[in-house]
Amino acid sequence: MSEKKSNTVRNAILQIGIVLVIVVGYFLIDFSSLYQSLKGEAKFITQASTCDLHETPCSIKIQDGTTFQLEINPKSIPLMESLTFSIKSNNSKLEDLYLNIYATNMFMGDFNLPIKNLGNGNYEAIGTLPTCPVGNMQWNADIRVEKIDKTIGARFQFKTGR
Repeated sequence: MSEKKSNTVRNAILQIGIVLVIVVGYFLIDFSSLYQSLKGEAKFITQASTCDLHETPCSIKIQDGTTFQLEINPKSIPLMESLTFSIKSNNSKLEDLYLNIYATNMFMGDFNLPIKNLGNGNYEAIGTLPTCPVGNMQWNADIRVEKIDKTIGARFQFKTGR
């Protein structure tokens, strides 16, 4: 009888231990990071090096056939002033898009601007870039498209003065 009682106590302790491990794991494991690591690095297509966003809109066709055309206004791309990022796409049903802007030659922060769907394949984001005393900043503006098994997107590049 006491052996049966000790087996019952042992089973209860084992069950409580398993539940405790599951609960602690749930709070300590970052499942979003785990999922992103399984998807791998994002693969971006970069605009043609001859395209200058100071002069004309630039277009990129990404891996799934979606096209993005980016235009920045004002064309001078001033710092510390409101900028309008106008995006045209052949896909009018894109959702949850962000324009991730960051400097490549110095850390100036990441700016994740929500992209608003204006309809008919027209999208828009509005933001301001910070000033830098060094000047001649090089920037990337990434549009990420999340797929179930991978992340793809368009990478636009531009420069700003002081």
